[in-house]
Amino acid sequence: MDLYSSIFTRKSTRNFTSTPLPEEKIKEMKAFIETVKPLLPDAKISYKIVGPEMVKGVGVPKAPHYFLIYGKEQPLRNTCAGFLFQHVDLYLFSQGYASRWIGMMKPKEADADFIIGMAFGEPEKPEQRALKDFDRKPLAEISEGKDSRIDAARLAPSGLNGQPWFFIAKDGPIFVYRQKKINGLPGMMYKMTDLDVGIALCHLAVATEKSGKAFEFVISKGAPAAPDGTLFIGTVK
Repeated sequence: MDLYSSIFTRKSTRNFTSTPLPEEKIKEMKAFIETVKPLLPDAKISYKIVGPEMVKGVGVPKAPHYFLIYGKEQPLRNTCAGFLFQHVDLYLFSQGYASRWIGMMKPKEADADFIIGMAFGEPEKPEQRALKDFDRKPLAEISEGKDSRIDAARLAPSGLNGQPWFFIAKDGPIFVYRQKKINGLPGMMYKMTDLDVGIALCHLAVATEKSGKAFEFVISKGAPAAPDGTLFIGTVK
């Protein structure tokens, strides 16, 4: 399992086979989830694994399995959910499986704590991409200062490919910001920029751990002024 390499080659898919994953693989995946250190110590994010009969929504791809991701109201709830389940996305890709975040999916049974869904299973055909195939903003548009870990965050997926994050690297720490909204008409309706920043923070965490250091994120004060149109989220120490 190599989550770090997966960052630079992963590709989501809409085309899954109908074959369920072996039960042993599901158990291994659940065990992996338990090993992921939460973004914040008190983050309480839960999930269910269901079949297609338990989900609904526009544009939901057909897959054998879906995560339904939940969380009670808490600090940075959606950001914590994105952080945890992007680890799962990278894990599945590293194991030869595929997944896709689905913002328009909902559980058949309504639940106020529901955040977002994710489809997963075997891809119809294995796919990966090279760096040149990523449609991402250049580092100069999403960051100030230099820290090699930010390039891993730059490649994170996001709703509408909005890439609503900004990082300021300054003498070791990385200060993290999110855009208040994504430009354009679709962006006016999109409400998950906070979750997207959690996905990017997962990539930062994996890159940090790859370098042999511990990853720590804190909600802090004393950050550089937020760039126009952004909100300060916290600091990666």
